[in-house]
Amino acid sequence: MSGKLFLSGGGHANKTKKLDKLFEAHVPKSKRVLYIPIAMPPKIYTFGQCFDWINVVYPKLHIDMWTNLSGRKWEELSKYGAVYIGGGNTFSLLDNIRFNKFESLLLRFYKRGGIIYGGSAGAIIFGKDIQTAGFGGDADRNYVGLDEFNGLNLVHGYSVQCHYSTYDDKELLYYVKKKKINVIALPDDTGLVVDGRKMKVIGESNAVLFSKSSKVVYIPGSMI
Repeated sequence: MSGKLFLSGGGHANKTKKLDKLFEAHVPKSKRVLYIPIAMPPKIYTFGQCFDWINVVYPKLHIDMWTNLSGRKWEELSKYGAVYIGGGNTFSLLDNIRFNKFESLLLRFYKRGGIIYGGSAGAIIFGKDIQTAGFGGDADRNYVGLDEFNGLNLVHGYSVQCHYSTYDDKELLYYVKKKKINVIALPDDTGLVVDGRKMKVIGESNAVLFSKSSKVVYIPGSMI
């Protein structure tokens, strides 16, 4: 039994309300939510500011925050009803997860029916390859020197691009041709829910699927 992924294209909280509300509805009422904001550079927002932000977005949820993944055990993670992985630098995030051997715990959580929300960088890491984080006006720099770009690959073989705009099309089409990996591109106000084999677009704007032969638009509410 696999869980559910809620992947957000990013942006301010007022742009992700539909996906946020749906995520909140899926969190078991008796369970706490684990928030992991480690992708966010402290010079932009401190962890304290991140924690204040998520409590404003989800005032009804009971949230704990982890800012250090070192030495974490399954017994700690398994008690949570959902995990929320915030945005920031995608390369730093995946490097941190891998260095601390947290990937296996996260995959175990998901495969046992866990609910995971990924925002921006937190969404991109669940794709097949994270080099899509280097595209567009919100491109991430690989300042940690990551040289292994395989994501957790829970989006059925697709890579994920966030903060999408049509200005990114040229880079995305080049990426698809070079890497031979199709991409689901999400604007700031759009998300994707992955539930088993089903993937549904949630939000205000269209998601776009880039493949070697085409660019296909999916309106909110449609299935990919």
